[in-house]
Amino acid sequence: MGHSIRPVRYEPPPGVTGEIELTSLARMRARGGPHEFLTPQRLGFDLLIKIEAGSAVHTVDFTGYPLAPGDLLWVRAGQVQQWGAIDDIDGPVFLFTPAAIDTGTWELIQSAGVATPSHWAPGAVAGTPAEAAMAAALAAAAAPAGNLRDAALARALAAALLLLVMAVPEGSGRRPPTHQAFVWFRDELEKSFRTRHQVAGYAARLGYSPRTLNRLARDNTGLSAKQLVDERIVLEAKRLLAHGRDPVARIAADLGFDDPSNFSKYFQHRTGTTPAAFRGAQAPKTMPVMQCDPRL
Repeated sequence: MGHSIRPVRYEPPPGVTGEIELTSLARMRARGGPHEFLTPQRLGFDLLIKIEAGSAVHTVDFTGYPLAPGDLLWVRAGQVQQWGAIDDIDGPVFLFTPAAIDTGTWELIQSAGVATPSHWAPGAVAGTPAEAAMAAALAAAAAPAGNLRDAALARALAAALLLLVMAVPEGSGRRPPTHQAFVWFRDELEKSFRTRHQVAGYAARLGYSPRTLNRLARDNTGLSAKQLVDERIVLEAKRLLAHGRDPVARIAADLGFDDPSNFSKYFQHRTGTTPAAFRGAQAPKTMPVMQCDPRL
């Protein structure tokens, strides 16, 4: 019934300076070996991939993204990804840690995180500032190594990420952030979703009323604050059920439920299926467990 989600940390090869590495899918395959990309991974860093050749389907948190030349894929730290036919695709890849991007830029990116997609088709960025910024980041990465190059690369990549966040279709329902308090709520939710299931707990922690948090949530996402809390808990439950071996009772306890039956009812009410049924439906899609080098 699935396998563990393998954490992958950032370990740059000798000679790489700074917190950003530009490599390619071909070099990643050679470095990781044939078994590295078979099982689900929870990254401790971000990947930004530009597909230049081939096609494959890459899965990020249960959404499969068909990749083709010109596509961009951004996998965030903490997300669970499953590589598809990685041998069939190639293109440049940025690997970078949160420390690579300045705090102000990260705050802007995270404030729009609930609305930012992971995948952009060529038509979404062609001819836009995001395309130009991506080209600038690739050019900066090719400059001679040194402090100036590292600084230029960090700024160019930050600009590319911000412009990708902005490159969303009109009428998509995505909204720009409207209040810093919403960013604080999202950060606190990410830290505390296992122990805080009610909006009142977040409101008390942040010094706002539940009504204010609900208004900010709807302004930014179209969902209530409680829906965002439930969405985050359910996502983690799905990850653990699909990719882990722990029994449902242990998963329930890990997510802060005092009784497995309460967790099962909670999960079924929000997904339309029981935890056991969800796990069973995912099982045929999993791959054999392999012992792999714990780095890309």
